[in-house]
Amino acid sequence: MKRILAALATVVLGFGVIAGIGTYVAAAKNDSGLTSATAAGTFTTPEGKTYPHYTLNMNVYPNSTFGGHHGAGGGAHPDWVSYGLAGEHGEPLTEASTGTNFVVPAHSAVTITIWQYDSGETITNDFFAKVRGTVGNTATLVERYDTKAHANATEAKTVTQIPSDGVGHTFTIHGLADANNQVFVSVPLPMSNDDEVTAAEEAGGFTQFPTMMTFTIITGDEGEYVWNCEFPCGDGTVARFGSAMSTMSYMSGHWIVKG
Repeated sequence: MKRILAALATVVLGFGVIAGIGTYVAAAKNDSGLTSATAAGTFTTPEGKTYPHYTLNMNVYPNSTFGGHHGAGGGAHPDWVSYGLAGEHGEPLTEASTGTNFVVPAHSAVTITIWQYDSGETITNDFFAKVRGTVGNTATLVERYDTKAHANATEAKTVTQIPSDGVGHTFTIHGLADANNQVFVSVPLPMSNDDEVTAAEEAGGFTQFPTMMTFTIITGDEGEYVWNCEFPCGDGTVARFGSAMSTMSYMSGHWIVKG
């Protein structure tokens, strides 16, 4: 009887692995091309080292109705939270055909600005409430950015962490491209005002006052990594780690470093 049960468990496990692979492949189909970082001169670190400088702008939304790489109306899952490309002042790039796969040069400084339009709550693991892997392990936070005035509504400040009960999402890059090159960067994105987020959603839009986080990382050798959000945001799934949380082009994508 034990042998039969063991055999049955093996079969069930095999189906589970196949189902998991199928889920990953299905998710990978949501990848939507590549976005290359924009050249921006040079960047000098506090230690005095100068690198070629590049920039990337992103938004995080409480749903996918911004369009962009999901298509008009938000695509197949308009109610799913999602990252998307941003304009110079955090405006949605509704016509963008790419969104979550990024190409950056090796051995360069990449400054990333993320406008966070969603609300939030307490993160499961407060490890991810700290800034890690950026230049100086710091980021610049604007708690209220006015997207209509194109200006900070609150003073910018340098932070090394945010309160663990005020996290909206995270931008976390990780992976091992080869035996010698491991990457880990994680930046928490503070929540926007919950009442303003809800009111804007009910009106069919997004809050006028997202939070804004800016940080710079130094890329290493050529390699391909992944990034994802480490805040459980897959509402309605087990531990909230499903749906948008585990699907490429929503809350995860590729981070490609090219020499």
